[in-house]
Amino acid sequence: MKSTAVLLAALCGLAASAHAQNIKPGLWEFKQTPQLDPERQAQMAQAQKAMENMPPAQRQMMEQMMAQRGISMNLAGGTITVKTCVTKEQAERNMAPVSQHGRCTQDVKRSGNTIQTHFVCTDPVSEGDAIVTLKGSEGFTNDITVRHERQGKSETMKVSGEGRWLGADCGEIQPMKSQVK
Repeated sequence: MKSTAVLLAALCGLAASAHAQNIKPGLWEFKQTPQLDPERQAQMAQAQKAMENMPPAQRQMMEQMMAQRGISMNLAGGTITVKTCVTKEQAERNMAPVSQHGRCTQDVKRSGNTIQTHFVCTDPVSEGDAIVTLKGSEGFTNDITVRHERQGKSETMKVSGEGRWLGADCGEIQPMKSQVK
């Protein structure tokens, strides 16, 4: 679970990087594929199997709870898919749709359509770098490297992926509260 929290913190940092370029408000989807060691791949497969084996009512309740917090996740095929809603105000104010979890700071630099971000998080403790290549205001590709400690050992996780704007209507997915007020 701690690795998932580190990955979500990295995704939040990524959202902030892309968001700083006035992406469109509305529903966004991030598809991220972590390069995992065999132990982590097995954990991901177990989490997917547990979700699949939940009774339909329990699974629906869990999905609704996550949607109320601004997240819709799918772990199928080793890819983590997160949907989130960016409000008009967040887009106008360049505020990323990230939760308080992670408590991250970022150093963002842009050159053309490439954004480089270095982030440091305190909960859980981690740091990393992201390179985002914008595809206009409706999409981007990314490569993320996250460094953290696990059971006293330094661990590096690499994630590649993409983000795409799905539309102006967020449906049932509620916007997350922005970290900065």
